[in-house]
Amino acid sequence: MEHQEWLTINYTLPKEPSRVRVNVWRKLKKSGAVILGQSVWFLPTNEENEVNLQKISHEIIQNNGTCYIMRMIPQDEGTSARIITAFNQARDEEYGELLEQCEELFRELEKESLLGKFTFAELEENEDELQKLTRWYQKITERDFCGASLQPSADENLELCRVRLESFSAEAYQRSDEETH
Repeated sequence: MEHQEWLTINYTLPKEPSRVRVNVWRKLKKSGAVILGQSVWFLPTNEENEVNLQKISHEIIQNNGTCYIMRMIPQDEGTSARIITAFNQARDEEYGELLEQCEELFRELEKESLLGKFTFAELEENEDELQKLTRWYQKITERDFCGASLQPSADENLELCRVRLESFSAEAYQRSDEETH
């Protein structure tokens, strides 16, 4: 079987200013990169990831660091499997956080429904929360390169959030309509 080719970035930066190290770390995390060793990060090889790593490399060098970007091909199935497992674990952590936030939205909608708070303000607040969750889900799926196991559950729960919010919205509209007549 042919092994996946990976881009790796290995870098060092001075300890100060720490904001540079934090900024590089954030950019690597946002890209979906996974750390597999001391300052050694991996991404699947594609044009977008290559461009992204080049930008990060430039930032590192501009801030008195050293940086090496390489293409790597694992030499055995075990190494490939461990890399894919690392990617899936990273994405499942993110999907897990998203699932927790979906549960928060479920609880909020249930609480407001039980209290009869079908107001426009509550509806708007919950719509904003759903939009935030949807954007977050899209970001996670964009960096889910290897098909993490929690993706279907996250997709299902996000859809359930939409359905529950739509029901809440219908009730809010109905009550508002009743008040005006």
